[in-house]
Amino acid sequence: MPILGDGGEEHLGIDVGEERASSPRSNSVNFSAKSAPSKAPSSKSASELQQLEELHFIENQKELVALQRLDDKCAQLQQEGRYTEALECMEKGLVLRQHFFGAESNEVWTSCRTVGEMCNLLAMTYLQQEEFRVVLELLKKAEILTERHPAGRAVTLNNLACYYRRQGNLHKALTYLTEALKIEARLDNLPNKADTHLNMCAVLSQLGKHQSALGHAQSALVFLHEELQLGLSGSSPTTKPGSKSSEKIEQNVKLDRVAVLGIAYHNVGVEQEFLKCWDLSLQSYKKGMQITATYLGDSHGIVVTLRNSLLSAKRAMASKIRTGGTRGDGVSLPNIGSARSGVKSIESKVKAKKVIRAKGESPTKLPVAYSNNGSNSNRY
Repeated sequence: MPILGDGGEEHLGIDVGEERASSPRSNSVNFSAKSAPSKAPSSKSASELQQLEELHFIENQKELVALQRLDDKCAQLQQEGRYTEALECMEKGLVLRQHFFGAESNEVWTSCRTVGEMCNLLAMTYLQQEEFRVVLELLKKAEILTERHPAGRAVTLNNLACYYRRQGNLHKALTYLTEALKIEARLDNLPNKADTHLNMCAVLSQLGKHQSALGHAQSALVFLHEELQLGLSGSSPTTKPGSKSSEKIEQNVKLDRVAVLGIAYHNVGVEQEFLKCWDLSLQSYKKGMQITATYLGDSHGIVVTLRNSLLSAKRAMASKIRTGGTRGDGVSLPNIGSARSGVKSIESKVKAKKVIRAKGESPTKLPVAYSNNGSNSNRY
């Protein structure tokens, strides 16, 4: 997109050149008598140029003020939770930045990244409401906006996998997750790598590939332990270094990831049940329950889920009745939908899945494993 100032400056250059070229011809007859007036056109031209430059500067300042107002309004809308309206403001701001700074400027690509994040967030919100047409539109837009942001592209691919899994297209979901893993493998210090592995676990489990699903669930465990250890600088997630609001938000994010760690233990336990590794399954449920209860409390949703899974697995072992993983809906649920920024959705999502078996269902049936995206994504 052309920059506003470029065309104006070229047009002024042509006008000034024509004015100067005509002056010598008009004053060539009485050069001594006309010498003083001959400078008038040039002086007038310089004055016009200065006025146009000042006008151009004023117009630019107005655009900057308008852009700042849009940014302020966008921030306010986000604070109020009005994300659809915030996205509209962001898109207007992106257009202004393209016009003002140029389509290939850093300002524009930074704005693309921000708008892409909002598209992902809204897509997962609409997915929960089963507004599938809107979901796909937002995610395709995010795919374009994250062209130069690999981490954002990986998030978008995760969310596209979420969409296609909801549509029943497991193989397409698997394709998107495979591409996301390739991107993440090339990136250093990328947070939330575990989420993609949990999503992969969910899809593979539903496809009946439980050994591969277990491998991805275990990879998620490794990444989560590393993430929590590095992110917490060796301290526990419940350590409170200060009372500032920013530190409190950071603390909430750490606890959020502890919940995802519990989800990973749960999925490991489920896949071990499918593979008839009963003792290992019990150990996974128990360890996950102990860790999450320590930091999140006994009443937290994921702690309740792990406790229920542990009790059900114990009853099944005691009765020695196993189905061998033949239950049709016994699959790991994903950590798919990764806008990866919020904490509230993790709480609501976990609470929505406290019970992993239907009421009255035989405890000998294998459980449904699930995961949480650690962000503002939604359940399948």
